[in-house]
Amino acid sequence: MGRNSAELTVLNPPLIQFDSIHVNEISSGSGIFIGTNLQVYWSTSSKQNSGLGSVSGDYNVVQHNMNTVYDNDVIDAPYTKGDFIVGRV
Repeated sequence: MGRNSAELTVLNPPLIQFDSIHVNEISSGSGIFIGTNLQVYWSTSSKQNSGLGSVSGDYNVVQHNMNTVYDNDVIDAPYTKGDFIVGRV
């Protein structure tokens, strides 16, 4: 008997197995989901300005710094789905 367009074929999901997962950092727009789940309307946006950058290591000294961040744009990235809200920080 032939299949018609109303008949669905159920596929088994692929099996992916991790012995362990190590997360070093959760940053903006990140997520860890375990088990059966569904992220509905998942949306994220973020912005970060840094005038100095980062200093890492041992025995660092930063003296007499003067940093200026001039960021005069209104929107940093094009938003979709009505994400732009006046006054959002």
